[in-house]
Amino acid sequence: MANEKSLIDMEVSIIFYTGFEKYLKKDSNKTLHLSLDNKEDIRSILNRFLPGDEMGFVGMVLVNKKITDFDYKVTSGDKIEVFPVIGGG
Repeated sequence: MANEKSLIDMEVSIIFYTGFEKYLKKDSNKTLHLSLDNKEDIRSILNRFLPGDEMGFVGMVLVNKKITDFDYKVTSGDKIEVFPVIGGG
């Protein structure tokens, strides 16, 4: 019974900005709501949407408007924003 309490039902939101259309199709630039069973890090959440070899295409991740890395453990209510690498010429 104690083990059941270790699984926390969390709600977080995530938005992938322009540049991820290849993987997200119609969900790019839309806020998606996720239910998680326990604390997950950014990397595991991104792997739900992006193939592993495309993780290098992620330029920056914000959680609650603060820059973070892939090892950040999300908590309930976090707002995750994912930006692609930006190139220009």
